[in-house]
Amino acid sequence: MESGGAWFLFLACAFAAETIGTMAGFGAATILTPIAFLFMDAKTAIAVVASFHLFGNGSRLIFFGRSIHWKTWLQFGLSGILFSFVGAGVTTRLSSSAVEVCFGVFLLLYVGLSTVASERVRLPSHPATLVGGGMVSGFIAGLLGTGGAVRSVCLLAFGLPKEAYVGTSAAIALVVDATRLPVYLAGRFIPSTMIPVLVGLVLVAFAGSWLGQRLVRRISAVGFRRFVNVMLALMGLRLLFK
Repeated sequence: MESGGAWFLFLACAFAAETIGTMAGFGAATILTPIAFLFMDAKTAIAVVASFHLFGNGSRLIFFGRSIHWKTWLQFGLSGILFSFVGAGVTTRLSSSAVEVCFGVFLLLYVGLSTVASERVRLPSHPATLVGGGMVSGFIAGLLGTGGAVRSVCLLAFGLPKEAYVGTSAAIALVVDATRLPVYLAGRFIPSTMIPVLVGLVLVAFAGSWLGQRLVRRISAVGFRRFVNVMLALMGLRLLFK
């Protein structure tokens, strides 16, 4: 990210990702992480997007914080916190190329499952679903920078109202991000030259959350999710065959 044009393009992508992520309740990091790989080293990208995700979820809580379902948050969040720390620790021991391959595989698996099985497979609305989902989502979030897909599938099984779903998802993601981000910082994933980017991402995250919460009650997220699946599949193939 050496030119002003590249900075603007990356921030524009972050704004779009946060808007869609707010509307769907997940997906901002899933969208932005492979894009960030185009601008910076894979480990730096995961850490930068983790920071952005933290800013974005904090912004979402401004708009949806009153709707959080705290029992669900507690059951999912505690296991998510623990395993995000484990996943982040594993990332510090992997090469950037290995992280890219893992993320490419994850994207393709996610797109395939969400396309083929989303309407036919529904997890049981049992506390074990939340605890197990928190473990898997937290580990993937720590390892690859995004666990929103797993979190979304688990929360949807409980039939939460949209506002409660978005608010609870954001509250869970916030504590997971707060857990894994210090590990990335300790590993020096973010160089000091990226500080201006992080400052820009704070503003972009709030703006995207504001627009997303305005649109979430007016526009269905189905069309967005289909478009996102196509883009994620392309990104996943690119990372695998890079």
